[in-house]
Amino acid sequence: MTARHAALPRFLETAILVGLGVVAVGAALVPLGPGGALVPPDLLFGLVVAWVIRRPATAPLWAVLGLGLFADLLMSRPLGLGALGLVLASEWFRARAGRLQSAPFLLEWLALGLAFSVVLAAMQVALTLVFADGPGLAALARYAVATLLAYPLIVFGLTWCLDLRPATAARGAR
Repeated sequence: MTARHAALPRFLETAILVGLGVVAVGAALVPLGPGGALVPPDLLFGLVVAWVIRRPATAPLWAVLGLGLFADLLMSRPLGLGALGLVLASEWFRARAGRLQSAPFLLEWLALGLAFSVVLAAMQVALTLVFADGPGLAALARYAVATLLAYPLIVFGLTWCLDLRPATAARGAR
């Protein structure tokens, strides 16, 4: 938080993350057009990555795992597969949060795109290994593009509406 706002307790920031995660999963279930012409972005993935980069201490593993399992249940995905991808990606970003906080946003955006593409490819491989039908390549590409395009809006919302900036920037403003 900046100098004009007192810092929120860690548990409250975690509760806000979980609440926004539930809203993100619910938003993904809303139809975007007749016949499903538009593909909804993975708002949960973008939210968790943006949050982990900005405040890694307030995005505990149990919260990320719980949100991933919740999303798997509501979106009828194989239970645990999406959660595993979300946890692995969030931990990858957590390990690099310090570098990404000081890097230009474009680098963060590209890292998200790469990580999301890797997670989608790994999920597709896992589904293929167990002979389950997965979405086609075109559908996965539209899903990845929609998520990539939504990420700047997610970051804008977290930064300007919730004033969620990296903890180092918040300390420097005091």
